[in-house]
Amino acid sequence: MSQISRREFIRLAGISLSGLALADRPRLIPLSDAAELARITEPMASLHSRPRPESPIVGSKVFDEVMAVQREIIGRGVFPHNHVWYETPEGYLWSSYAQRVRNQLNPILPQVPGEGLWTEVTVPFVDGRRQPDPSSALRYRLYFDMVLNVDARVTGSDGAVWYRVHDENGVVLHAPGEAFRPIAAEEIAPLSPDAEDKQVVVNITRQELSAFESGVEVYFARISSGFSFYPENGQFTSNTPIGQMWTWRKMVSRHMSGGDAVSGYDLPGVGWTVLFHGSGAALHSTYWHGDFGAPRSRGCINLRPEDAKWLFRWTDPIVAYRPGDLTVQWPNPGTRVIVEF
Repeated sequence: MSQISRREFIRLAGISLSGLALADRPRLIPLSDAAELARITEPMASLHSRPRPESPIVGSKVFDEVMAVQREIIGRGVFPHNHVWYETPEGYLWSSYAQRVRNQLNPILPQVPGEGLWTEVTVPFVDGRRQPDPSSALRYRLYFDMVLNVDARVTGSDGAVWYRVHDENGVVLHAPGEAFRPIAAEEIAPLSPDAEDKQVVVNITRQELSAFESGVEVYFARISSGFSFYPENGQFTSNTPIGQMWTWRKMVSRHMSGGDAVSGYDLPGVGWTVLFHGSGAALHSTYWHGDFGAPRSRGCINLRPEDAKWLFRWTDPIVAYRPGDLTVQWPNPGTRVIVEF
């Protein structure tokens, strides 16, 4: 399978000092120049006068509003699994209600390789439309840290360059090219490929994950696992599979969907997906919430994008840049995954 080398990546991107001077180019959404931003992920989020839930409410924000973050502060969380708040110009926002984002615009590629390339969204959000036209019907809103396959560049009705996105579910959409950062092959190169006795241990009670090499912890992350509520006994239990399993499929990007129109989900561009159970349970990147340390999934292990990417590179099997999807079968399984209470 062909891969894009760093030299080819730089050539395609046309990276230079002048090419990176993006301050005078139009933004995809109106934002301040703040480098640190947060996008609201809940239907509504309150802003408080102090980083404590009992302090007076001084404002509120709704889903997809973007705020400047001045700094992180430890206060008292709305729930005890997270005590981090964001100080903003308008008040204190509990960090579990938001996704940390940036507003980074990217140089337009002079061409896209015939086999396409992997990209990540580097703006808080951009609308993916059916045609390269600002008035075309919205197909999906694309969020920061989504990982998507770009297979062409086209000139839009507005005269700007748009990229065509095509995922494994057959979804095709278009969005302004500046929103996408190409991912080079080196970024998914394996980590510690010769290490012995690798295993991932997930603790549902503590909502934590650790990676071990020969019994030595080499990585730690907070997670959000699955959960279920049984009203007959008032108990929560995990719907994340429990026990010893092995990674069996890895995908650079996956379109996840399920359920019905009322209670279902439809999530394109889920990056760094590592399946470890036949039910479809996986370790994967998460862009739709920032509430790690508490159960939030339907059975998968939600991770911060940087944690999911590290685990994708570290676990077996080793996946080539193209097609970015590999399945292994017994008796040659991938990396051991132990999920315990």
